[in-house]
Amino acid sequence: MAEEKVFLVRVLNLERDSGYFHAQSGTFAPGDRCIIDHSGLHMGIVMGVLAAGEGIGEQLEQLIRKATASDVDAYAHNQAEAERVLASTREVITSHDLPMHLVAAEYTIDRAHLRIYFTAPHRVDFRALLRDLAGRFGVRIELRQMGARDEAKLKGGIGRCGRVLCCHQFLHDPTPVPMEFAYDQELFVPPERITGVCGRLMCCLAYEHNAYKAELAQMPKLGTWVSYKDKRGKVIAHNIFRRTVTLLTGDHDRVEADLAQIKPASAARSQKD
Repeated sequence: MAEEKVFLVRVLNLERDSGYFHAQSGTFAPGDRCIIDHSGLHMGIVMGVLAAGEGIGEQLEQLIRKATASDVDAYAHNQAEAERVLASTREVITSHDLPMHLVAAEYTIDRAHLRIYFTAPHRVDFRALLRDLAGRFGVRIELRQMGARDEAKLKGGIGRCGRVLCCHQFLHDPTPVPMEFAYDQELFVPPERITGVCGRLMCCLAYEHNAYKAELAQMPKLGTWVSYKDKRGKVIAHNIFRRTVTLLTGDHDRVEADLAQIKPASAARSQKD
């Protein structure tokens, strides 16, 4: 069976897609800028070359050719033109009195397709708007509504940690983070302390969620009475990193106890008896 070459390409679009593409001809190496057919012509960067089985290429989108100097110029020009598109689109939205907040816009390399991203508090009937925009720009236009997490992913920013937002840098498929993740990690803090720039709970709460659950399952639950050395106390806090629990004793003292040295209060009584 003959082997075919497939290419892992990072698409230089706003959504920063990555995928496998097939080339009918030409030689490509990692780092090459290329033109791909990805719902329209886009520029991309070859990230890797792989050998695949026969017939795989027929199922993939096409890597058309290496990017030329004029392609690079067109890409830069289209990025600049996107700002003009947003300003002009805001004027049309205002005339239609639609509750839309524009996020970004981008052209395909050949300027045959224009995609405009926006947020809105609910679904918007933008059919009349679409007709006006098509007449103004003279290209095929797609209006794509997105949520708050998607907007943060697209625009980027700096998180509470001082680093570039995860969703913009590497977390390309952010998912909703329920409040239970914070409870499971005993983060009893005001919601704004664990809220990201998108207004939703921070994605990083999901990174160590399973580890927290596994560690806390080995510790006595909050409110449990235990015995530590010659004291009895109620568990009021856990520290999974030091593997300790904080106890509030009957004398209202706070004691940090090593997990290996505590016993259930009932067991301690039975041994003493």
